[in-house]
Amino acid sequence: MSLVALGCLSLLAILGHGYLWIDGVNRLHAWAGPRVLIDYPTFAAILAFVALPGLIAWDCWQLGLGWSYYAWSAPGFLPQYFLFCAIWGAARLVLSQIQRHQTNNPKTLLSSRQEKSKLVPLSPPLPVAGFTTQVLARLPGNECLQIVVDTKRLAIPRLHPNHGGLRIAHITDLHMTGRIEKRWFEAVVEQVNQLEPDVIAITGDLLEKEPCWQWLPETLGRLRAKYGVYFILGNHDFFVDTRRTKKILVDEGLIYVCGSWVSAEWNGAAVAIAGNERPWGKDEFDKKETPPRGAKQLPLKLVLAHSPDQFAWACQQDANLVLAGHTHGGQIRFPLLGAVACPSLHGTRYACGAFRSGETVMHVSRGISGERAIRWNCPPEIALLELVL
Repeated sequence: MSLVALGCLSLLAILGHGYLWIDGVNRLHAWAGPRVLIDYPTFAAILAFVALPGLIAWDCWQLGLGWSYYAWSAPGFLPQYFLFCAIWGAARLVLSQIQRHQTNNPKTLLSSRQEKSKLVPLSPPLPVAGFTTQVLARLPGNECLQIVVDTKRLAIPRLHPNHGGLRIAHITDLHMTGRIEKRWFEAVVEQVNQLEPDVIAITGDLLEKEPCWQWLPETLGRLRAKYGVYFILGNHDFFVDTRRTKKILVDEGLIYVCGSWVSAEWNGAAVAIAGNERPWGKDEFDKKETPPRGAKQLPLKLVLAHSPDQFAWACQQDANLVLAGHTHGGQIRFPLLGAVACPSLHGTRYACGAFRSGETVMHVSRGISGERAIRWNCPPEIALLELVL
């Protein structure tokens, strides 16, 4: 085997090895099981991810075989694992390119414009607390504080003419922990309000530390939109008392929509809004009928879902539009490969962007923040969605 071919085989094996274990972790973290049954397998996967390449190199050296013979002819688990990873790496590389072409189809995402926010503070002192976060925020290329406004025009099938041009600000995954200071979130809220959206939708993971409850009135509590501010919770919100989180926000005028269909009227046409916090939150949706569509006036059926894994459920509900978060866009996006780490049953398929299945469109936002202040090629996002026929 030529040196070039062997090099390509080795690169594919490394890629396949990474995908194999990261894909497992992605799907594990889409599960709502006990933390101990998620954390320990995650640590085991990380250990396997780090240790197996070294074991393969040691095995090859111990056998005294060349890489070419080792990859194709040597007996044992490790040589076969090496070859399997090379095949898997090639297959995943092809699959990832197919999935990227299925995202943001121009028939669904009609146009997109991205602008950096001028309101969010970036000048020293940085709005971060704690030594680790201070270090991460200063890493070259880290975009964790560089909020952008993504203005997108979405073609929505069966949209009522009165809802044409409706502007929805979609924000998600703020992850208020204290690592990023309150003034940064206040600036995010000011930026959203300056866009003057008709509706604001927040799709979960708002806070996960009790001291941040006192931040809510001066941050999310100040959001304003013509037809209301709607919200649901995400898995990290269940780290604290969700009843208190909901009460604070409802007292500030926000509308909690999980567990039932909420009726409204926007621009003279009916709207039905539902919130889905599955698999972490419980609801009674399966025991209820989805609101019917009238013969003369088709309602806009909007689903707020924390996880894009609920896309199929929203299609069953005959929704027009689904807004989701949870994935953070992968937080780190590589050239050619795109996102790699993504907590979803579908892996990186729904990392971020616009998708369509049948008559239902889904928008997945990259989110505002995360557990760790690190983002490369994946800046935090305020999405302003304009609905068109």
